[in-house]
Amino acid sequence: MQQRPKTIRLIRLAMAAAVLLPCALFAFASWTAYRSLHVLADERLLRSLDVLQEEAAKTFELTNLTMSNVSDLVASMSGADIRQNGQRLHDQFRKFSDAVAVIQSIWIYGADGRALVSSSVFPPPTQSYADRDFFVAHVKGDVGIHYGQVYQSSLNGEPFFTISKRISHNGEFIGVLEVSVLPSNFFKFFAALAYTRGLQYALIRQDGLFLARYPEVPVGSANQLGPQTGFRRTVAQFPAGGYYNSTSPIDGVARRYAIRRIEGTPLYLTAGIENATIRSEWLATMGTHLIFGIPAALLLLMTLFAVLQRTQALYGEIDRRAAAESALRQSQKLEAIGQLTGGIAHDFNNLLTIIIGNLEGLQKQLARADAKVRRRADNAMHGAQRAATLTKRLLAFSRQQPLTPTPIDVNRLMSGLSDFLQRALGEEIALEVVGGGGLWPVEVDAAELESVLVNLVVNARDAMPKGGKLTVEASNSYLDDAYCSRHLDVNPGQYVLISVTDNGIGMTEDVAQHAFEPFYTTKQTGQGTGLGLSQVYGFVRQSGGHVKIYSEVGEGTTIKVYLPRFNGQPTADDPPIAPSARGQTGECILVVEDDADVRAYVIETLGGMGYDVLEARGGEEALRLMTQYKGISLLLTDVVMPGMNGRRLVEAAVQLHPDLKVLYMTGYSRNAIVHQGRLDAGVDLLQKPLSQEQLAAMVRKVLDR
Repeated sequence: MQQRPKTIRLIRLAMAAAVLLPCALFAFASWTAYRSLHVLADERLLRSLDVLQEEAAKTFELTNLTMSNVSDLVASMSGADIRQNGQRLHDQFRKFSDAVAVIQSIWIYGADGRALVSSSVFPPPTQSYADRDFFVAHVKGDVGIHYGQVYQSSLNGEPFFTISKRISHNGEFIGVLEVSVLPSNFFKFFAALAYTRGLQYALIRQDGLFLARYPEVPVGSANQLGPQTGFRRTVAQFPAGGYYNSTSPIDGVARRYAIRRIEGTPLYLTAGIENATIRSEWLATMGTHLIFGIPAALLLLMTLFAVLQRTQALYGEIDRRAAAESALRQSQKLEAIGQLTGGIAHDFNNLLTIIIGNLEGLQKQLARADAKVRRRADNAMHGAQRAATLTKRLLAFSRQQPLTPTPIDVNRLMSGLSDFLQRALGEEIALEVVGGGGLWPVEVDAAELESVLVNLVVNARDAMPKGGKLTVEASNSYLDDAYCSRHLDVNPGQYVLISVTDNGIGMTEDVAQHAFEPFYTTKQTGQGTGLGLSQVYGFVRQSGGHVKIYSEVGEGTTIKVYLPRFNGQPTADDPPIAPSARGQTGECILVVEDDADVRAYVIETLGGMGYDVLEARGGEEALRLMTQYKGISLLLTDVVMPGMNGRRLVEAAVQLHPDLKVLYMTGYSRNAIVHQGRLDAGVDLLQKPLSQEQLAAMVRKVLDR
């Protein structure tokens, strides 16, 4: 492992040498080529400006000629005369505008800014245009030809910019002649001239205002260049034009620009080429030199690169194999525990059913006995219940416990559990339960989720022997691909996050890594089994979630439980199971159980409640009884039995009695009625070990359904 970085570093040094030496030899040629391409780019821009200037000169010459013709037409007219001859002038103006493609319309505005005549419509609009820049420019005096900004047409025409001049009659200002010029004609010509990628052309006023641009100004961008831009500074320094490099504030592209003033106007033509285009051409040129000039260097580089790739791939494969072997060992360890748990759970839960059932009967009989005798019976019952809890936790860790997931509201569950958690923590620890606004529902086993929260809270309490603060918080969360790539046991998506945070003694990194392993505990002997966090881990993984520990010694611990979001609505709480009741006349229960002692206990318990009870040791015997007796109300069967298991028995029994009600009991399901950790739909299940109250209540619930 220690030699890996050194090996990789040596290969990379060899690759660097294979690159640097040819680069040093070709550095001068590269620089020369780069400078030459910049000179060629300037020449290309100059040729473009020559063509642009020729086209623009023709366009503005036609526009000026049209304006002269219009001026001559109205030279002897006053404002009233122009208005009075509106129809005739409208027709003549339309001929003028139609004759020149670049002209959209011709207008004359009176001294008040209202249109007197227009080539577009007759009569012209009555609104005032006195606030427009082309009108304001001529009010105070004769400024000659004014080139205005771009406007959107109010008559459903194309956008236009204005060319205008003052109209006087007998020395008196009577209005403004304005010609609307189409930037689209310039745009089309610019587009036709852009024979290669990366070129940009524009018609810009001296103050930086765009009149036409190719490509178009992006939506939302400013259409005027500021005083500190390369264009404005170049124009100020060289009024006739020049070159400059700049990153366009319009589209953010770095370019080399050439600009030239259109003679007799405050307008400039600009041609720009992207620096990236020049660089691309340079790289293409140098790439050709490199391919044909130094093939040996390239071959060496490729060989070293292949060696590097193979070496890294080899190290990566070694790491992947090590990780896979580690994961396999962990999986085999968990599988071994699961097999061990499954192997003993059925028989052990049968034994606990017999023990707990008989202890319940014994406790009832000893209700008036000596206190010491009752205490011994109570201690025995407590031990049996602890054994049942231990078995349940082992099943939870190995993800083989049958779950009954339902859509639940985590906020409601935590709120209902808060008083109990506070009592479990005691007075020295402050508990804060924080629900999440708009919290998504989850689909989990509510009872098991409560058990998870209790386990986490009790562990946090033990980590704060001198008191402290515990926060239980729920919120919506999203685990992205980056997080899931570091945690292979979880898929990207939406989750509900339940965080349990304490300010206790914390954990070391080594302890946190082993915290979820069964029987691993840092507590003193007798203070814990090491199965609390294992049960949490097993339940969360079986529910499709993810659990993560964050801890620092002396600072505290946060355990985050991620449960998948349920895309639906949480269901209402189930009504409480009715208290146990005696059987009704004629109710017959067929008990199928291969363990004779468990069968005897169940039969005795049900018989004592007033039910008629039939018994069978296995599936074949049960089917024979069902053909003889037609009045069986309920089939109570174990799941795991030799030969025919409980599920196969039920399938055959329903063929004989379609309306038969069924109740399963088991200490270990072996996927007969549980799949992917969930009870099959429509299945009622009693988990061993059974108490008399549980048995009576569940039997009554199924019969009364």
